Amino acid sequence: MSTITCRCGDTALELTGGPIMTATCHCTSCRTAGAELAALPGAVPVADAHGGTPYVMWRKDRVTVLRGAGHLREHRLSPKGSRRVVAVCCNSPLYLNFPGGHWLSLYAARFDAPPPPELRTMLMDVDGPLPDDGIPGAKRQTARFMGKLLLSWAATGFRRFPLEPMPPLEVTQ
Repeated sequence: MSTITCRCGDTALELTGGPIMTATCHCTSCRTAGAELAALPGAVPVADAHGGTPYVMWRKDRVTVLRGAGHLREHRLSPKGSRRVVAVCCNSPLYLNFPGGHWLSLYAARFDAPPPPELRTMLMDVDGPLPDDGIPGAKRQTARFMGKLLLSWAATGFRRFPLEPMPPLEVTQ
């Protein structure tokens, strides 16, 4: 069991079991949202030096809000898009939640010692040179990536996890 918190510590998530995998996403949505979230007052960037967003992927049924649920707000790039969740007590992005997904992509920046990324995904969206740091990459996702997600979903009994209601994040631009 481990715990991750927002930067100020008012919001905390308890994690049981281990991660599904760690990955860094380079899709346009993650890069756009990362820039928007980093622009919030007092926020710190979630992107790495190459512009990708490192995530630690965890089963939803193994993540519990310990404290600070009232601080959680959702941010979407479009009305039906993926939901990024921010603790507004200190504007700390906590996780990405795909509608219908059985996992949460927890921002690696929230971990004191995040596990190293296993792969880079969505490199087809990268403008400019690709990272050359020894981490395997794929234009979209790899078979291994999809296989790990499928196995972790099977471990839940192929459960569906509806999105819990959450107020929107107010972003001024």
